[in-house]
Amino acid sequence: MGFKSAILLAGCFSAAATIAAADKQRTTQTRFLRKRQKGRASRRISKPQRKSSLQEFDITAEDVGFWTRSLQSSFPPPTPKRTPNPTPPAPSTPAPVPFTPAPILTTPAPVPATPSPTPAPIPDTPFPSVGLVPTPSPTTLNPTEDPTVSPTFTCNLSPEDRASEIRELMSTVSDPALFDDQTTPQSRALDWITNVDAIEPIMCPNQENFGCSRNGQINPMVQRYVLATFYFATEGDDWSNCNAGNNECDRVVTPFGVANERVGDKSSNPWLDPVNECEWGGVACWGPDTPNLNLCIDQLDFEADGLSGELVPELRILSSLRFLILEQGAISGPIPPEYGELDRLLILDMDFNQISGSLPDEIYNLSSLQQLDLNDNQITGSISSRIGDLSLLTFFQIDHNELSETIPSEMGELSNLRIAFLSDNDIVGSMPEEVCALRNTTN
Repeated sequence: MGFKSAILLAGCFSAAATIAAADKQRTTQTRFLRKRQKGRASRRISKPQRKSSLQEFDITAEDVGFWTRSLQSSFPPPTPKRTPNPTPPAPSTPAPVPFTPAPILTTPAPVPATPSPTPAPIPDTPFPSVGLVPTPSPTTLNPTEDPTVSPTFTCNLSPEDRASEIRELMSTVSDPALFDDQTTPQSRALDWITNVDAIEPIMCPNQENFGCSRNGQINPMVQRYVLATFYFATEGDDWSNCNAGNNECDRVVTPFGVANERVGDKSSNPWLDPVNECEWGGVACWGPDTPNLNLCIDQLDFEADGLSGELVPELRILSSLRFLILEQGAISGPIPPEYGELDRLLILDMDFNQISGSLPDEIYNLSSLQQLDLNDNQITGSISSRIGDLSLLTFFQIDHNELSETIPSEMGELSNLRIAFLSDNDIVGSMPEEVCALRNTTN
């Protein structure tokens, strides 16, 4: 290589150097110049006979190589080209750097033509998990009868229908007009048995085979309603014994030595308690040995327990009743004529009250009556000639009242009569001979 060519080559390398390495080059060139000056001085001393043409440049082949190596080492090392995964080189000259657009370097490789086995979710579906895997909803996809529509109401009746049917049922017992006045015993009893009574199972107007039904002749709910009416009519909340909520109830019925089994004759639960009404104090019912009357009222028995108010006609429904004993209270008003329908009644005892009015003629229909005890009241009128129809009467006590007129001779027909008290009335006349004749037939 010629000297000038070497210098030109060095100049080209110098011009190609980057501006960022300028300081380093200057430092390196200074070092090289000092080294060169030192070399030149050495060569001038060792080789004085060099030709004049060489004295001007004093450049040897060794110097060119030195400069070439020095300049090359002063350049920054070349930056290796970043290439993707190694690719086997082409057999010929390496291909020039491809002018591939920048997006190809940053964009992932295109999706292969073969579709993925699992389809991607639909982009415009907000919740693909719900859409792709729907939750089963049997009540929506397979409609069935609404459970609330099935007969889950009490008595299989809605509350409104149950109340309506109870009112209709009790209208066969009481005058329905009384239900419209909330102060009447009938209205209060209707409200209690419809909305308050907590007995379980709850009683229904369409009930069968439960409680007193008298062989299906009445609904057991009627008996409970009748007793509730009696309770409110006699001011039950003011009773001194066995009133609702009174846990000190101790009233039990008077034992009469009846032959049949009885229910509740030894029980003393407060009235309106959520138990069978046979268990209320002062109440006893027929037992299971009389299937046609099982759990039907047999006895109502109170004495000095604070009863007041008036008697209600609804007691006529208790056709199973044998003992009606309401002694030493403050009951007023007349004896309802409907009591003449109690054809099983053996004892009617209401002494020491404030009963007024005359004895209803229907009382003489009680063909089974054995004891009629009404002393110390305010009963007016007279003793009816129908007294002779009470053929089984053994005890008749009606003293200390306001009876008038005479004693009927038909009283002499009472062949079973053993005791009669008629004093302290306004009765006139003499005792009929037919009555006096009974003295000779009395044991």
